[in-house]
Amino acid sequence: MSLLAELHEMPVPAPASGSRWAVPFLHPTCTSTALITRERTLAHDELAVRVAAVVERLPDVATGRRLVHLPLTEHLDDVVGYLAVLAAGHVALVTGPQATSVTDRFAPDVRLAGADVEVISPDAQHLLHPDLALLLSTSGSTGSPKLVRLTHDNLAANADGIATALELDADDRAITSLPLHYCYGLSVLHSVLLVGGSVVVTDHSVTDDRFWRLQAEHRATLFAGVPHTFDLVGSRLRGNLPGLRLVTQAGGAMAPERVTEIAETGRAKGWQLAVMYGQTEATARMAVLPGRDVLAHPDSVGAPIANSSFRLDHDVPGGSDEVGELVFTGPGVMLGYAEHADELALGRMVTELRTGDLGRIGDDGLVRIVGRRDQVAKVMGLRIDLGRVSEAITAAGHDVVVTSDAQRLLVTLVADPAGPGTRESAREVRALAAEASGLPPGSVVVAPIAGLPRLANGKTDRAGCRRHALDHAERADDAADAADGDRLGATVGVVASALGRDDIDAGRSFTELGGDSYSLVQTSVRLEKVLGPLPSDWHRVPLTELVRTTSGRTGAISWLETPVVLRAAAVLAICASHIGLVSWPGGAHTLLVVAGWAMARFTLVSSDPAEHRRRGIRAVVALVVPSVLVALAVRLAGGGYDWANVFLVNWLVGTVVSDGPRVQLWFIEALLACIVLVLALMAVPATRRAYLRSPWAWSMGLAGLALVPRYLLIPDPTGSISGLPGSVLWLFAVGMALGVATTRRQHLAALALTAVGMVGFFFDPTRGATVLAAVVVLALVPRIPLPRLLAPLTGLLATASLHIYLVQFRIYPYIDNGLIALVLSLAAGVAAWALLHPPTRALTELIAPTTPRHRHRHPEDTPCVVAP
Repeated sequence: MSLLAELHEMPVPAPASGSRWAVPFLHPTCTSTALITRERTLAHDELAVRVAAVVERLPDVATGRRLVHLPLTEHLDDVVGYLAVLAAGHVALVTGPQATSVTDRFAPDVRLAGADVEVISPDAQHLLHPDLALLLSTSGSTGSPKLVRLTHDNLAANADGIATALELDADDRAITSLPLHYCYGLSVLHSVLLVGGSVVVTDHSVTDDRFWRLQAEHRATLFAGVPHTFDLVGSRLRGNLPGLRLVTQAGGAMAPERVTEIAETGRAKGWQLAVMYGQTEATARMAVLPGRDVLAHPDSVGAPIANSSFRLDHDVPGGSDEVGELVFTGPGVMLGYAEHADELALGRMVTELRTGDLGRIGDDGLVRIVGRRDQVAKVMGLRIDLGRVSEAITAAGHDVVVTSDAQRLLVTLVADPAGPGTRESAREVRALAAEASGLPPGSVVVAPIAGLPRLANGKTDRAGCRRHALDHAERADDAADAADGDRLGATVGVVASALGRDDIDAGRSFTELGGDSYSLVQTSVRLEKVLGPLPSDWHRVPLTELVRTTSGRTGAISWLETPVVLRAAAVLAICASHIGLVSWPGGAHTLLVVAGWAMARFTLVSSDPAEHRRRGIRAVVALVVPSVLVALAVRLAGGGYDWANVFLVNWLVGTVVSDGPRVQLWFIEALLACIVLVLALMAVPATRRAYLRSPWAWSMGLAGLALVPRYLLIPDPTGSISGLPGSVLWLFAVGMALGVATTRRQHLAALALTAVGMVGFFFDPTRGATVLAAVVVLALVPRIPLPRLLAPLTGLLATASLHIYLVQFRIYPYIDNGLIALVLSLAAGVAAWALLHPPTRALTELIAPTTPRHRHRHPEDTPCVVAP
């Protein structure tokens, strides 16, 4: 029997589940119109013939089901190809035109684009579950590697439920107003074809006159949109739209006032608005509010579609007696997610869908969405309902998207960044957000943007808004603009932004206000834009005095703090030396000195023992958390680390031979031991009092005592022994002495001690010379000039130096080109810092919260520079 004959024998509208031709969207015996394009019109029977022809060109399913990639666009050949893949019994991997990350992870056997069938693999590469029919991205974007696994039954049941709820029939005609690779757009195609209706297939935008000419010419009865769509076509909907009977809205919440406005427009123009609610994980739409009920219930998304139901889980964050997370059950619920190709063989992993939405279900059975579970954020230890904050700001007439990180509320405000009233609007929004959230204004970032970023499906890109707000928070532009040319005001603004505080006393110094070495890196770069070159001890100078004594001339040169430059240069040298690009040893030992300098400058600055402990604990957590997480990941991946590496005690219970991965973290282990030892000494009242009386003499004494184990452990030049805590404590102590030295004589004495300790310390004398030269620079050169364009990059490398050190060993051994290996190692370290820094900050705040006086500090405010 031919394929076309088999298609003609299919039950209409849908065959039995499990049939090879389980494609209820094909009607081989129907002669009414199915698809309309610029080139031609296809009847349903002609569409079935076209589909059958493509099926014949695909690999026979008897030789194995294939994973077929379809970069689905609004063109006839793409629609025919998609239906053919379903008809043939293969699995359709539907994406937008660009989907590199998806196809890299889920390597297709066949690629079907338009009329072209490209067989990539002659044999089936994947084990595919028998029920699996379709893979869609969770967000409708083209790059998400997390896919939703859907079955033929999912597609048929959902299309039937939608068609029933919307009362669709064979006279209905839709027009492709949404991308077909987006689940909402694809479900419009499914539901209309299911009932024998027709679809006008066009790639014209809804803002294009040609789109509306096609609507009028073919009298399309259905128009689908997401909230953003209606912002674009408001005036069109008020015009003459012949044939239009139903407008459907899904893809995000619209305010009840907006729903009412559109519904009333429809009533006046002769069409109805139906509001719907759905998720890709439920195939498409889960609930429908018919047009006849919208004006009576504009705050509802309707009742569940046929054979489906909702329940509320009240025991979730944000839940109450009336509100809970909406949990959906029905035949449209996916099999589960797939994040890797081997998960395509899995059967049903999900029986009900936890939507993540908070809602209420009325006595009338109608569902009302009140927020998102993931909009209940924890900011500075407080639970914040981001949805309520957004509502409070929106009620005042501002268009915003509210996100957060662990320390700040991030508000993206739709306003011209250069507009005359934007500054005042931002101030008002900050005050509203602070009032609604209970956070101090200093913990609210307001980032103006001309227009909200959008995903490919038209939804607001919340992740893009968050990135925009975070980028905005890193710049000093807002503080400088707010100062209106006042250097003191600009200085206070920069410091307030860096520390996340509004209560900045200009009579106090950066250090007194709670600043430390991580915030120092970024703050010094930003302050130089306002004040010009800064003095070496600027962080100890009251802000009023700092403004009075600086020139304000920025020029093309930026004068960076020497420790900042040394950190960046040292981690660059470490990576380049490990890769073999240069021979520049001694970087890690140099960083031990810099870490000691930072410990004295920032961790041990207070005379309060409780403050010593608090800052010390924060320093330890800031070092340990990313180090342990990276080491654990390497250990679990079989990368050669032992549990002693994970717990940072390899120097104590493991091996210290110079070969092998187990000694790669020697620097982290030694630095942690040095910090813990100094903190333990500070916990002894007599020792602490001695330090407070004379920090320099105390530090020099510790360095002198530490030379004893250094000489006992290394009587002659050795290898990895030079990385043991007992071998390097003296370097850390020398750094502490340099951090508190106030006279030239004290600096020179510390240098002399360094030179003595360096004799015979290394196999390679150039390593010792490098370390000694770096210490000389640290002692005698307070600031280093760099081209202004290099200052931000230098600051970034210094800030991410710990993470660069940690991840470099996972990058460069696998790349042949040395320069590329260096760039990728640095980039991976910066990415690791961006990923790990927020949870590290959150844990630091949980374990050792900031004191009341400094409770509004900036998220970048991490204690002592314990990083490379």
